[in-house]
Amino acid sequence: MKYLKQYALLTLVILLNISTLSAKSLNPGRKGGHEADIYSVLPFERCTEISELILLIHNNIDHPIGYFPGLRDAPHQDFTWRKHGHRVFFHWGYNANPQSSPILQELVAERNWTAAVQQSFWKKVVDEQARRNRESMATVGSTLGFQTSGAQRAYANAFASIITDIHLLGDYSTTNIVTLQNIDLIIADIKKALFESLRGGDDAKRINKLLDDTAKIEDVRLRAETALGILQREFPAFILKAQNGFFARHFEKKSLPLKKL
Repeated sequence: MKYLKQYALLTLVILLNISTLSAKSLNPGRKGGHEADIYSVLPFERCTEISELILLIHNNIDHPIGYFPGLRDAPHQDFTWRKHGHRVFFHWGYNANPQSSPILQELVAERNWTAAVQQSFWKKVVDEQARRNRESMATVGSTLGFQTSGAQRAYANAFASIITDIHLLGDYSTTNIVTLQNIDLIIADIKKALFESLRGGDDAKRINKLLDDTAKIEDVRLRAETALGILQREFPAFILKAQNGFFARHFEKKSLPLKKL
């Protein structure tokens, strides 16, 4: 609990400075952006391969800033995200069902479409999410050297989902958070990646307990920043020690630059 309080105190100071931001960008190579957040959690030093991977996943979350192609083709030409903007889409997490978004559910209900038109709208969204996920998974696989089928598919999924979840935690530092995925679901996704997908054993259980303890934090922005702080402190050493050093040896064979911990 003392450990959690230290994180909370530190992140409160940070939030006093950043919580008024209306948006958070990638800001490659600079402090304060999504790229810096992701590098602070991953076990890699900054390099071209990892930066390109981060950029691709970033674009699959944030782009296009307008409606994705085909979304408003008939019979959905009257769909609007109103004041909410692009975060209505693809800010629900790598493994989440798009229909888990309350805001998107509300916007669809406002159209008073028939059941068939609603169903075809959701199919568009699910298909686009699946396309983006396939692209992210393939890029994680090729960059980190994981097969995207068989046992290693779980590793690729874990890294794709963790990178996505770090982006979402970072977005919680901004003013417009109503469209973001529920933080309970984001943290649950991270916990699953650590224990199940990466087979992190007792060390994953320990980190997951720290993440569970963030539920005591009522301010959702502070909770998101505290969870990010836990990952920054814990994940690099965790992943390099996991499965008796499997990932460390694997990444060294791929000549990816690892942090010296």
